[in-house]
Amino acid sequence: MKISIITATYNCAHLIEECLSSVAEQTAIDKIEHIIIDGGSTDKTLSTICKYPHVAKVFSAPDRGIYHAFNRGVELASGDIIYFLGADDSLYEARVIETILDAFGHEDIDYAVTKVRCFDEESGEVWFVNTEISNRSNTCHQGFFCKSSLFNKIGPFSECFKLYADSFFMKTAIARYHGTYIDTISANFRQGGASSSSASRLLLKREADAVAQLLEETNSSKEVQLDKNVIDLKLLLEKVLNQEKPLASYSGMKVGVFGTRQLSILIANALRQNGAFVTCFLQSTRDSIKEIMDVPIKSIEEARDLTLSMVINGVEGEHELDISEVLRDKLEGTKVISWRDM
Repeated sequence: MKISIITATYNCAHLIEECLSSVAEQTAIDKIEHIIIDGGSTDKTLSTICKYPHVAKVFSAPDRGIYHAFNRGVELASGDIIYFLGADDSLYEARVIETILDAFGHEDIDYAVTKVRCFDEESGEVWFVNTEISNRSNTCHQGFFCKSSLFNKIGPFSECFKLYADSFFMKTAIARYHGTYIDTISANFRQGGASSSSASRLLLKREADAVAQLLEETNSSKEVQLDKNVIDLKLLLEKVLNQEKPLASYSGMKVGVFGTRQLSILIANALRQNGAFVTCFLQSTRDSIKEIMDVPIKSIEEARDLTLSMVINGVEGEHELDISEVLRDKLEGTKVISWRDM
């Protein structure tokens, strides 16, 4: 049994050596086919790769993105097992591939998942991701090994996605085919790649939502909902801290915020800082509290006479969508959006 390790590169001469060395030092090196798919590097990436005789194949040409490169690698691969190792990542220790091959040799499986060591060089933070065999979980591709035949069953990575095609593939595999969890650490995964910026993380979230619909996932679990809230709050916080244009676009608008709890107050503050006129907080019914932050609290019925430009639903949880529908119904002609869409 042989494994094809596919590494996509582009102008990464300053990072690639650690990746190459970690493969070259494997105890099962004679069963490894290391394939480099380069996007047309103009630095010393290719000359650095040439120093490592274990590399079996190198293909260098401009590509349409990471998933086009991955698909090229799969086409060139002759191994029974496929694995994708980032140019700025590395295998955790010298027996990783030996352990993986042993697992595939003793079990009739289509894929295997492992732990991954994640690290952030800037902050010095290190943590471990313990991957679960669940299409509800987010699996690192650095902890995912699959038989090459799985690409015949599922197809190549979809280039419709810019950041989530690997997750779509892995979630599909986990939902439909048989795999196992191997209690080992496969790789060192460097944080700070293509999905680290605020704009990219917003795109990642949108693509994740699209995949959830395609795979007919449900968010009934409170834990899943909490995770979603945390991710969306982080995105909103990043926009506020970075003073990004999406929030600046509310400048000059008369805005109402539905809800009077902490999230609604944070939203109102962020809007004010970006030039919006927060006209009122909205509630289903009036109570004894008349204002927050000098902003009056109004009922939905009272808001009809305020000629608001927009109402932002500041509620998170299982009733969020229902509340938005009620607001649209009762405030006909007023745009209603979720805080998640800010």
